[in-house]
Amino acid sequence: MITNALIIMVRKLVVGISAFMLMACGGAKEPAVVENVVAYTKVGDVGSPIVNAIEITVSNAKALKGLKAEDFDFTNNVADGFVDAVTGGALAPYADDGIVLTRDKNRLLIEAKPFNINGMRGRNWKSEPWQLRCNVDSNLNVTLADVKERRTQIIDDCIKGSFTYAGITREYILHLPKDEEGNVISNAPLLVWQIGGGEYNRDLMTATMANRCVVSLPEAGVPCATLMFAIANPNYSYSASLDAERIKLVDRNNALQMAFIDTLIKEGKVDGKRVFCAGASSGGGCTMRFMMQFPERFKAAIPCCAMDPIVPIHQVREKYDGQFADDLVKAFQGKVYKWNGEDMVLEDMDTKAFCDLPMFFVHAESDKTCKVISSHAYFNARQRLGAQSDKIEIYDDEYMLTFGIPTMLSHFSWVPLLNDYSEGKAMDWLVKQM
Repeated sequence: MITNALIIMVRKLVVGISAFMLMACGGAKEPAVVENVVAYTKVGDVGSPIVNAIEITVSNAKALKGLKAEDFDFTNNVADGFVDAVTGGALAPYADDGIVLTRDKNRLLIEAKPFNINGMRGRNWKSEPWQLRCNVDSNLNVTLADVKERRTQIIDDCIKGSFTYAGITREYILHLPKDEEGNVISNAPLLVWQIGGGEYNRDLMTATMANRCVVSLPEAGVPCATLMFAIANPNYSYSASLDAERIKLVDRNNALQMAFIDTLIKEGKVDGKRVFCAGASSGGGCTMRFMMQFPERFKAAIPCCAMDPIVPIHQVREKYDGQFADDLVKAFQGKVYKWNGEDMVLEDMDTKAFCDLPMFFVHAESDKTCKVISSHAYFNARQRLGAQSDKIEIYDDEYMLTFGIPTMLSHFSWVPLLNDYSEGKAMDWLVKQM
């Protein structure tokens, strides 16, 4: 005989089994309660951080159980650069996001193919923000607005500060290499980078994130210190060599940087015999002046798409074939400003030491901002003065496109410079001298 108690027990069993089946199918899972969202980023090529992963922390860990990579999808997630490196057309979102999921209690790490933190450029270059979507729990949908923390590879571990010398104060960012146990490596080689004109008079982090100058060597696994100063004055612009005050300021900034490098050497952080310099655009021109001021202090230099703080070249019509090189030959036997403890004063430059210092010039042939003729003129003038160790490479349009740089933006030759470590390239040449 079936009793009421038996019927109630059976009903409870059926309900329990149904609930279990529902949970197994994901239907009864409680929605996630998000506490924090972290974006793991790195420095990109063209001024925007690149996202490697998103980490979501929830208060209810059970809400993350059973989630799979296919439950998530990124939209408007495009690679770094301006155009597609293969087609030359507009960048399109990844067809395969490459999502890898890792769960650690109440934290969910969603790694993916690196994408621009600002999303995709749509019509008229208008930004279309990226979004992470979860088809199981909409509470796990994430946009840039939801990100509460950003952690930037290498940059977060750098030293940031300010330094005063020669009557000015400048902010700096410094990466010091570490061994496998996390200890700072003593007497490391140093690369000091000269920023481009677009970063002049900008805050330190804007200048730092403009390109991969600080992180290129560390990301390549090269145990080298890297240093960059934020230059807190207007860009010296074209034909600055005609303005003595602007040139004095360029040389003053360089004097400050050299004094700071001396402190690193005295502290045992940097090897004074392995100091290198590189820079692009205005920074390429500043690299040239830096080497003119202190040629005996550097082991090698890479001027990239260099401007003209030495003689007028850009936005100037060449009067005769070879005029620029002739002007540079004269300038390279002239004077530079140095700090005497009270002021910047003109002193004779050491032309022999300057020409003995190896340089590797790089430039894009279609550069309309800083004409490629400047690098040819620098190279030829130094050869005429006895330089025997210089190299020069001119990037063609096809090579620039492999880094997502179209012909109209060929000035961005620092992108291939800081990415390509293959045999015979400028960064390979630099590393082999460390």
